[in-house]
Amino acid sequence: MLDSPRTGDYFGGRAAELAGIIVDPNVQQHGIGTHLVGEFVREHTPDRLTAYTRNPSVLRVLGNVGMVDDVLRHSDPERIAATLQHATVHDGVLYHIDRYAPDGLYGTFDPATRQYNGEILQERCVMLDNKNSALAVSVDLTGGER
Repeated sequence: MLDSPRTGDYFGGRAAELAGIIVDPNVQQHGIGTHLVGEFVREHTPDRLTAYTRNPSVLRVLGNVGMVDDVLRHSDPERIAATLQHATVHDGVLYHIDRYAPDGLYGTFDPATRQYNGEILQERCVMLDNKNSALAVSVDLTGGER
């Protein structure tokens, strides 16, 4: 977990940024990421979690911890984008364009080709066709408006 200065400042120091989770492939899909992030939230009680990612697994972790069915759907995406460093809105989805190097973060294994909520993430989020772009994600943990 990482405290993002701009996000933390905007939310009065009450936001934490999920910078990455590394889980051994042999034990993936057993809820370890959700458990780790859930424990962090219980201990530190942030009001909001944020992440920049191309990985549907990270989206599911944020959704599980935040009890949100779809972390990409916001009632006012422009307002949320204003709180996230380098965030841009395209078709209601928040992105960080050019976040990664030109070849992307993952090389030939791009998790954006996997499904999130029954859809291929890269097909739903068209700006992910550019391998150096990421989704900008923000989940309210207080039960407030999405």
